Amino acid sequence: MKQRTGFRRLFQAALLICSAAPSAAQIRLPAPVGYVNDFAGVVDPETEQRINAVVQEVKSKSGGEIVVVTLASLEGRSRDEVALQIGREWKVGQAGEPGDPARNTGVVVLVVPGERQLKIETGLGANTFITAAEAGRIRDQFMVPSFQQGDFGGGILLAVTALGQQYAQRFGFELTGDVPALPESRRPAGGGGGSLFFWLILAFVLFSLINRGGGGRGGRRRRGRFGGPVILPFPIGGGGFGGGGGFGGGGFGGGGFGGFGGGGGFGGGGAGGSW
Repeated sequence: MKQRTGFRRLFQAALLICSAAPSAAQIRLPAPVGYVNDFAGVVDPETEQRINAVVQEVKSKSGGEIVVVTLASLEGRSRDEVALQIGREWKVGQAGEPGDPARNTGVVVLVVPGERQLKIETGLGANTFITAAEAGRIRDQFMVPSFQQGDFGGGILLAVTALGQQYAQRFGFELTGDVPALPESRRPAGGGGGSLFFWLILAFVLFSLINRGGGGRGGRRRRGRFGGPVILPFPIGGGGFGGGGGFGGGGFGGGGFGGFGGGGGFGGGGAGGSW
């Protein structure tokens, strides 16, 4: 009897800990107001308008969504966690059907001036043409130098333009609006190499699966070498992580903004840093 009572108390304590964990693991943010959410108040209205113009052109020509968020504080969280939470809970990027090239091609550009932190968070569908290396170049070439001079709006505008050029290369269009000219020495490299590497790896994995799956007694499928199913080391297409929301309870939404594309497929891609 005493053992049952002790077990019940232990179980109740575990439930309390689990129920408290999500609230401790979240940061509560204001509702999104659009594609540029300058909650830290560091982007002047004219620059914000230019950023919005680039974002809207990218969305209209490719379906991709670039969302800018500036915060006064991370509230004790890491930049990676917060950027991931924003992408998932705001459901940035198009939902789309499997095979849709625009599916989950969202990007979150997070800047926290007071803590000198930034993160370019790429959706699962954007990882193939905005690789971690490419996001790192955009960070180092366009964001960090501007931020060190206190020009947050200018650095974000350059970064969004560079990201927009990656969408343009991937989806075959040109940015024709009011975009800043990126100096040749600071122009980001093309994203084709990352895409080629992705497809080579995918072809190798599929070839291995086909070779494994054909044999066996009675035509039954064979399992992996160690008895379990084969697990791919990367997401394919754009489903996977985060399709159903991020770290738990909401807190986002509302206001006059109509919301994003309903994707929310983010798995921690991109690049972060400080200055």
